[in-house]
Amino acid sequence: MTPPKAGFVTCVHPYYDLPAVTSHRDRAIQSLTNAGCQVLQTPVPRSSSDALEIAARLRAEGAEVIVLFFCTWVAEEITLALARETMDIPLLLWSLPYLDRDIPMPSPMSGLTSSGSNIRRLGKPFASVIGHVTEEKTAQAMEAIRVGAVVRRLRQARFGIVGYPCPGMLDVGVDEADLQKALGLTVVHLDLDRLVREAEAVPAAEAEAAAGRLMREAAPLEDIDPKTLAENLRLYVAMKRLAEDNNLSAYCVRCWPELRDQRRLTMCAAHSLMAMDGLPSSCEVDLPALVTTYLLNQLADSPAFNFDVTGYLEEEDAIQLGHCGAAHPALAGDPSHVRIRRHMRTGTGATVEFPFPSGAATLAKLLRPIHGRVRLFTTSGEVIPSGEVRGSVATFRPAGGAARLLDRMLREPVEHHLALAYGDFLRELELFCDYTGLDYVPFGGVKER
Repeated sequence: MTPPKAGFVTCVHPYYDLPAVTSHRDRAIQSLTNAGCQVLQTPVPRSSSDALEIAARLRAEGAEVIVLFFCTWVAEEITLALARETMDIPLLLWSLPYLDRDIPMPSPMSGLTSSGSNIRRLGKPFASVIGHVTEEKTAQAMEAIRVGAVVRRLRQARFGIVGYPCPGMLDVGVDEADLQKALGLTVVHLDLDRLVREAEAVPAAEAEAAAGRLMREAAPLEDIDPKTLAENLRLYVAMKRLAEDNNLSAYCVRCWPELRDQRRLTMCAAHSLMAMDGLPSSCEVDLPALVTTYLLNQLADSPAFNFDVTGYLEEEDAIQLGHCGAAHPALAGDPSHVRIRRHMRTGTGATVEFPFPSGAATLAKLLRPIHGRVRLFTTSGEVIPSGEVRGSVATFRPAGGAARLLDRMLREPVEHHLALAYGDFLRELELFCDYTGLDYVPFGGVKER
């Protein structure tokens, strides 16, 4: 992942010029730099006009996160001006617990609490760290900075929606304005007919080259011939062009009934190859699932995938997660488990199939708003062996128990698509909600709030 770029602003009251501030500031900057952060240093703002100049400079230099480092009490109009001029840039408040314990004033904690209350009332959420510059606190700050950088990238991302939701899937519908207001993302609508026309115009040689690449880099063919695979991968070539032309960060496509059932084609192999190119997707035109998949992909710096809940395995205290066969082959763990096949039910199209390997994992889903509140549902657990299965399948044992998870999902309510990434990202997802103001809805294994 590209090192995050953080603007660093030392916060002190303009009446004070204390030597200890310089040493704390320099230690913090050096520790963040050593931890892999690109630190954009700024002068200490002594007035609100200084704050405006610093905000403009940090924006011009591409700051992904702004760190306000509190060393004393502050003049609140300065920190408020900084926050107001950078409303779309994630904000981390890092405060020393005290400057001198035996001389209580001027206190950085006074600066933190007064500025925090003002900034929150302004309508700008933020993350926070309290502590001296130690290895542990630097790690906490870096975790928050990395998540903040993901938030900033999400606000600059462009999500392609090709076609409308598949028939009967009311639970994927969402008012895009709610997501745009909450997350700042951009949605780009494209016609399914345009994708089909572009695919039909793809030269045979380009489709064959794509098929050859998928067979070399991903898997052998099982019950499908190279010509059929190439015909399906016309959709890959066309979708790649549309993504490039529209500067898409992720995308989803109405894959049935027009493609799978009427044209006997599937997007699955195209999705898998696009994932290998670094572009996440989700199935069946589910925008919240697409944003969640993109978010996990960014946090994990590795592929993520979105599933249906396809089974309750009571004897294994697990749920089965599955989709047709569109995941990045790297998620198979062992390349020998990957197969290119026809669709499991219809015998059409081309899919990239494998069971997901064992390992710690995180499930998440950005939920449709209720009463104007956007929420993020999360849980941790482990993927356990799935045996011989068709499609993209992960057997997931949640930390809080499968029966309880399903009950919680029905009560929240959580829609039927869930995104998975390997690793435990619950803390990062909580920080994401701190930055964005989303309601954090964790289940099992963590303190629920």
